[in-house]
Amino acid sequence: MNPSSIKSGASVGLVGLGVMGRGVAVNIIKSGFKLLGRDVNPESLTWLTSIGGHIAQTPVAMTSECDVIVSFVVNDAQTEDVLFGEQGLAATMKPDSVFIACSTMPPKYVKDLSHRLAKLKIHLVDAPVSGGKNGALNGTLTVMMAGDPAICERVQPVLSSFGGNIFSLGSDAGKGSQMKVINQLLCGVHIAAAAEALAMAKRNGLPLDTSLEILKSGAASSWMLADRGPRMVTESFDDVASAVDIFVKDLGLVLDSARQSTFPASMAHAAFLQFIEASSHGHGRQDDSAVIRNYTDAA
Repeated sequence: MNPSSIKSGASVGLVGLGVMGRGVAVNIIKSGFKLLGRDVNPESLTWLTSIGGHIAQTPVAMTSECDVIVSFVVNDAQTEDVLFGEQGLAATMKPDSVFIACSTMPPKYVKDLSHRLAKLKIHLVDAPVSGGKNGALNGTLTVMMAGDPAICERVQPVLSSFGGNIFSLGSDAGKGSQMKVINQLLCGVHIAAAAEALAMAKRNGLPLDTSLEILKSGAASSWMLADRGPRMVTESFDDVASAVDIFVKDLGLVLDSARQSTFPASMAHAAFLQFIEASSHGHGRQDDSAVIRNYTDAA
């Protein structure tokens, strides 16, 4: 470990205590750091204190104590507000401090953000994650990291607290976010394909539980089929791990990136249409496995 790496016992800030952020919070505390959290939901802050975390009531309460701040908010708009809004952190973050951006965001925004923060002498580590709620809880998230190698090494102990697989994509901010876009392309396509396959099995009178086990056991299997398939079979759409509207957003980012690079992402577009159809039918806040309702509700 680099001598300049953040040490156990140091204060770490965490913004965003939603589905992912809560698991991350638990693991940061387990790793021996003092955690200061911020969230717009008062219930989330009460929960934070129950696990041994501390509430940063004001931006300066966090920035005066934390040299490293991790963000698990939803998107670029919320990131912008966290940093530069009325209660923004950037104005009071100390020079040479580090902002770790773990949200799924447009690569161009992240690249531009890196330059904006650099003018304030703040380092950005572009570090989106994959692995969902369970990965966050178990500390096994995949981290797609890009940024100054020395800064990435400095914050490695924090990233390792919740990341089981940390991959470096070089020094250019935005590369991590580009990799996450590609990751979401496959995730969205796999969920939509699983929904179509299981709905077709149902239409043809096959037992869904057995159909799922057959598909999981052979060459047709995927991580998303194994994870979302049981929810599709039992129609457990209100136990939300990741919502339909998250994939409306993420596949929108995929298509934006494809357009910018003149790349024909036809399968991503087909999956996007499935998720936006599910959302238009009122299922946007249900679990993303509810995309199967496009087929089953029409039966």
